Amino acid sequence: MKTIVIDAGHGGYDYGAVSGGRYEKDDNLRLARLVAENLRAAGERVIMTRNSDTFVPLLERSAISNNAGADLFVSLHRNASENAAASGIETYVYPAAGQTTRMYAEIVNDSMAAVGALPDRGIKEGNFSVLRNTRAPAMLIELGFLTNQHDNAVFDENIEQYAAAISNGILRALNEEPGPGPSPNPAVIKEIQTTLNSRYGAGLAVDGVFGARTKSAVVRGLQTELNRIYGARLVVDGVFGPKTKAAIRPVSRGARGNIVYLLQAALYAAGYHIAVDGIFGAETEAAVRDYQAKHGLVVDGVAGANTFESLLK
Repeated sequence: MKTIVIDAGHGGYDYGAVSGGRYEKDDNLRLARLVAENLRAAGERVIMTRNSDTFVPLLERSAISNNAGADLFVSLHRNASENAAASGIETYVYPAAGQTTRMYAEIVNDSMAAVGALPDRGIKEGNFSVLRNTRAPAMLIELGFLTNQHDNAVFDENIEQYAAAISNGILRALNEEPGPGPSPNPAVIKEIQTTLNSRYGAGLAVDGVFGARTKSAVVRGLQTELNRIYGARLVVDGVFGPKTKAAIRPVSRGARGNIVYLLQAALYAAGYHIAVDGIFGAETEAAVRDYQAKHGLVVDGVAGANTFESLLK
């Protein structure tokens, strides 16, 4: 069990951003309560810096986290701009933040971005008090612009999805991720099998079990993609042999597409409970690094021939 501090930004006489009769402090609290509820349901210890419309000084927010020995501090906000068209999500870390903090922030931001309802403005640096004065890894999330009516509508319509994305990202970052977790969720394996059937005609029984036939179907999918993208001229037989290994082109952070999807499917089956979405983000890179470390491979976060071979042979 981890200790997570959820900070609903502003509160009381500190309204935060204002748009008409809408106050940022209220949106922050709505979101914070949902995130906290999700995390508690997952068995985590959650501390909220405020659970009502009260003002809490910035240094006191950090002190709450520091005194609790928190594992993570997450401050939730809505953004504002004089440009009414400004839109999207972004996540801030302190400029001097370490690699762990940045990785956590990227995993949570990637999880929010996967909702797909708002543009992803990425990871940014900010000298905010709650980031500067909190000892635990800390991030500050701006979930859409209060000054953009479209963002407000998206926030209202998708608040539960974004709360789930934030809490799931936190869990993936903190629950000894990206190391191997419990047995794969059969529902996710079924989704993978269904995708393999539709994309590659795998003919798999959609049974939620990642066995030899499903692994072979992943290899056939990989061979198909290597032929299509790189003209590899491989026999599509589902056997990861020397020719398939030689045809592998390394994939790394920022890559997207079916080969990334197949890599993620193999990692998920190996116990890494990452999003299988075809996007090579911070979460996938961390899983690759952990897998490489545990299997005697060069630890560089890049999925090359040796990493694919270890996962699929």
